[in-house]
Amino acid sequence: MKQNKPFSAKKLVLYFLIIFFIGYFFTKNTIDFNQLAALKWTTLMYKGVLLSALMLILRDIGYVLRLRLLADYNIGFWESLKIILLWEFGSAITPGMIGGKAVAIYMLVKNKINAAKASSIVLMAILLDEFIFILLFPFFYFLYGKQMFQLGTQCPDWIELKTKLPWIENIKYLEYTVILMLIFILIFVGIVFIGIFIYPSWIKQLIKTLGRLPLLKKWRTNIDEFADEIHQTSIHIRSKKPLFWIQLSLFTLMSWVGRYLVGVAIVYGFSTGQIDWLYVYVKQYALWLMFYLPSTPGSSGIAEALYMAFYCDSILPGLSGTAAFVWRFMSYYIYLFIGIIALFFSRDRDMMEKK
Repeated sequence: MKQNKPFSAKKLVLYFLIIFFIGYFFTKNTIDFNQLAALKWTTLMYKGVLLSALMLILRDIGYVLRLRLLADYNIGFWESLKIILLWEFGSAITPGMIGGKAVAIYMLVKNKINAAKASSIVLMAILLDEFIFILLFPFFYFLYGKQMFQLGTQCPDWIELKTKLPWIENIKYLEYTVILMLIFILIFVGIVFIGIFIYPSWIKQLIKTLGRLPLLKKWRTNIDEFADEIHQTSIHIRSKKPLFWIQLSLFTLMSWVGRYLVGVAIVYGFSTGQIDWLYVYVKQYALWLMFYLPSTPGSSGIAEALYMAFYCDSILPGLSGTAAFVWRFMSYYIYLFIGIIALFFSRDRDMMEKK
């Protein structure tokens, strides 16, 4: 199976321009740079940023350990880390449930994993992430109900942002669309789970049959590949022992705990130090759920505004924009920098199609 290069130079330039201009536009309106320059960093702020960095490391280590387990330890730790970092870069510029998939498969094949197994590893990783995501929702909703989507739209920072960007108030309606996204994710998880663990051949044939519908003709090749990936994944993991699944679940939980705690730690650092950790954590779940909605590359702009809306009532007045910027740098922009270095200044630049 021939592996196409996952990046196009022309598309990358377009994505970076969109991310830069939208990011700059929102940053300009959410941060007072004079105030930022004069900001006196407190011990609590340093603690929050340090804790955030540690959680970022926890997240990526969880992904690395999971990847090595799925690859039957045929890839070393540092090579696995590089794959994860570039996978995150791919997800950063092509957001969504399967963002970065092509990057991960390309890198695995480059590390002498055959294409079928590489596709299986990536699909299994995606399934685990979405499975955990679906399992957490009823638990969090039982604890907090609609409060998990509550926006702090009455705090001074948000009111000031609305005077600059009146249309930003419409962000409160996003909570009504996330249920549709949950239903879509649930259907995806259900189909893949049944296809891998229960009726692989039947699901494979069903998906390929659906791909023959005139309405889906444009995506027929991709649909056929997805059906084959489900079947290959079933072959790859059906013989695994219970310990394998326990380890896989723990590594996935480890990575998602770290992912959410990156944002929670920043809230802690820019607050009075007194926060409801579980409630802030649950709101991180709701925040990430909204990133599944189709928007700009990496949800640039939308993410910063959502972070302010969710947390400005927990953060010291005047610092919501700064906290949102620090959070985005830690959880998003840092992967863009890593990707740029890899694509232009390392031996992995062969991933980019220059035509």
